[in-house]
Amino acid sequence: MNAEKPTSVETEETQRDQKETRPAPPVWVPAPAPDVNREEEQVQSVREMDEVAPQESVSQFSSNLSFACVLIPRFSDHFLVGDIVDSLRDWMKQACISYSWRLDAIAVRPGYIQWVMTVPLNANPAHFMRLIRRYTSEKIFEDFPRFKHKNISGEFWAPGNFVVPGNRLQTPEQVNEFILQTRRQQGIV
Repeated sequence: MNAEKPTSVETEETQRDQKETRPAPPVWVPAPAPDVNREEEQVQSVREMDEVAPQESVSQFSSNLSFACVLIPRFSDHFLVGDIVDSLRDWMKQACISYSWRLDAIAVRPGYIQWVMTVPLNANPAHFMRLIRRYTSEKIFEDFPRFKHKNISGEFWAPGNFVVPGNRLQTPEQVNEFILQTRRQQGIV
């Protein structure tokens, strides 16, 4: 008979467990609604919001990356001035459209071309820079043969790339540092 009765320790543990367990919260049931067509109310409120300020859906996660890029001519006396400036802008736009990139900004200066573009998340910077270098070099030598007379390499641009993540053009100081570093590597400075 004693074996069937719980001991005082077991009784205390059972009582403590019963105190610690809380009853399940009641299930929430919405209050009955008045006889109003809620869909019409929502449509009306959306119309009012659209009239006040148009709403645009913004993706929380982007599937694109932006890069600021710079290229400089291989020869320091090959300046990007005059008729080549508009051509470079057009060629960059064509290249970006062709490869489904977005050209966000471009600046053509006498000593360099700089641009910001948005590419898919899986794009390789070395790959897109190689494509741009090759395409623009071919177009420059084809449309502006004056640059081909001195440059026999078939590559208009100096070796090296300046590619940094970001959606803004680089400062002139940053670009000048890249140019100086490249000219040192070429043995010109």
